[in-house]
Amino acid sequence: MQTVLSRIASIARPPVWMRQALKFLLVGVGNTALDALIYYLLTRGIPFFAAQPALAKGISYSVGILNSFFWNRLWTFRSQTRAGRTLLPYLLTNLSGLALNTGMMQLGLRLLGLPEAVAFLLATAVTTGWNFVVSKFFVFRKAN
Repeated sequence: MQTVLSRIASIARPPVWMRQALKFLLVGVGNTALDALIYYLLTRGIPFFAAQPALAKGISYSVGILNSFFWNRLWTFRSQTRAGRTLLPYLLTNLSGLALNTGMMQLGLRLLGLPEAVAFLLATAVTTGWNFVVSKFFVFRKAN
């Protein structure tokens, strides 16, 4: 009976990559909330940042990236590699994702003539996929 139950459980359980993708998305949602919270606190609580919202956004976004690195490394991909070896590749992945996101937004708006919201969603979806694949297979890959 135990064998039958374990087989059913293994069939019903999504594959590892799918569970990782869901965790990756959840981390992203959390980062967006953290980014917004820090931006709000900086621009509403410190007069200097109220006058420099782009600087506040740069700080809040950077905190989100570091938070993302922490959670994706430990929870999403359960990486055993030292953080020092994966931080730079992770930052470069996110920098390339920023370029991809901006390019996809331009493509959607200028070349495809998509409505702004559709171009935004397209750029976000493509960039999320890119960041997940590169993080999974290159940045946090399992050591052989």
